[in-house]
Amino acid sequence: MSNPVEKMTIKNLADELGVSKNTVRNQLVNSGFDLAQYKENGIIMLDKELIGVVRSIYRSKSDQFTGQLPVNNTGSDFPLEKENEFLRDQLAEKDKHISELTEMIRDQQKLTLLQQQKNDQLLLENQELKNRKWWQFWK
Repeated sequence: MSNPVEKMTIKNLADELGVSKNTVRNQLVNSGFDLAQYKENGIIMLDKELIGVVRSIYRSKSDQFTGQLPVNNTGSDFPLEKENEFLRDQLAEKDKHISELTEMIRDQQKLTLLQQQKNDQLLLENQELKNRKWWQFWK
């Protein structure tokens, strides 16, 4: 990042890393360092060791937040191609399944319509039988 420096203030390091002074201070305290022993004239001066610790902590945290993954520079995209092929096969299978289900729904709707028409016809015939007079029972 920058030239190796013997000593640096928390503010300078925070400015270099683009974080607040409190963030740098809290990282060091959480790592178990006693910052009181690094004070010179009321200013905390970080030595090489502490600067390295903060930079490594910041690097690991920024990698977590940005989602950087180790890069495989072998030049082979075979696993990605394999996964892509697998996902395409799954998609084709699901499309086929959706088509089958859609066809089944259409068939069921046709059957329901036929059954409804049959029920209407029977209801009409039943109504006609009820509307007959007593002397028309032989019809």
